[in-house]
Amino acid sequence: MNSKAEKRFMNNFQKISKEEYRNFLNNASFTTFFHQLEWQDFLQKQFKWLRFEYYSYKDEAILPIARFKVFGKEKLISLPFCEYGGPLPIKGDINWDNFSKDAFNEFGNNIKIKIHPRVSDVSGNPPSASTFLSSHWRSDLGSVSEQELWDSLRKTLRQEINNAQKCGLEIKKCKNQQELEKFYDLYVANLRRKKTIPYPRSLIQFLYKNASSELLLAFYKGRIIGGALFLQYSGFIHYFLSATDYRYRNLSVAHLILWEKIRGLINKDVIFDLGASPRGSALEIFKRGWGGKEYPIYQLGIKRSEENLRSSKLRNVFGLLPNFAIKALSPLLIKYRI
Repeated sequence: MNSKAEKRFMNNFQKISKEEYRNFLNNASFTTFFHQLEWQDFLQKQFKWLRFEYYSYKDEAILPIARFKVFGKEKLISLPFCEYGGPLPIKGDINWDNFSKDAFNEFGNNIKIKIHPRVSDVSGNPPSASTFLSSHWRSDLGSVSEQELWDSLRKTLRQEINNAQKCGLEIKKCKNQQELEKFYDLYVANLRRKKTIPYPRSLIQFLYKNASSELLLAFYKGRIIGGALFLQYSGFIHYFLSATDYRYRNLSVAHLILWEKIRGLINKDVIFDLGASPRGSALEIFKRGWGGKEYPIYQLGIKRSEENLRSSKLRNVFGLLPNFAIKALSPLLIKYRI
């Protein structure tokens, strides 16, 4: 970078060291697991094509960015492999209009920044950003009874939960590597049917062991037929990902897992985050039924074309591959999903 470009760059975004970033992070009022250096260092070791950089913005916020190339074109994302990441306030409010303008000026148009609802809620909503994703939170679990919680659910959800209980499903915590592997097999099979590249095994393994996480599994007649991974950070319990054996899709596996998890949080001072979903999708309708409040997930920058992905011939071929081949290819191809 020449001196003229460097001077312009330093006006608004200042590149900082990992240690400076860590110090800012330690004093931040809110962070997620994905903002932590341990997670980012792990990703850089796993994927040699990925590199993180750290910036401060006008002493208002810190911003981690991952750089990588797809088809020779550079992309910048804050943060990859999660539903939302982006900037964290250092002090006071963030002027989102200025932040957006300055980000495009400094990094170009090929950047994607998703903003956690907690950050935008505290610092002011960015009115010019896209909001095609949303999340639903239950923040009342510390003050409701189990009956009140049950009554707040959509009627059809209650019916599905009752159905799962009558079928004899049991929900238990994952207790060993063998059970984790079985869950990952189900997850890969689920993504294969959707013709979507799954996260590599190493990512799921790291999250399971290092993210204050809990993996709940559904057992039917002694067989694991589903599961869900929940992450914990900064007063949140985050429903991160799930999988169900397609042969038992009528047993309402996901419904019972979620009910058991949420029910176990009664009288606890936490927010249960059902995770991101596209607005207007069947997934959003499902999550809305759990009685939480909807929060928009604002995104600055590039948006993947879902329609192009659906019509991709390569994607159709990927859906025909056996599970073992998908597992082997996932670490190489996952960059095309993020």
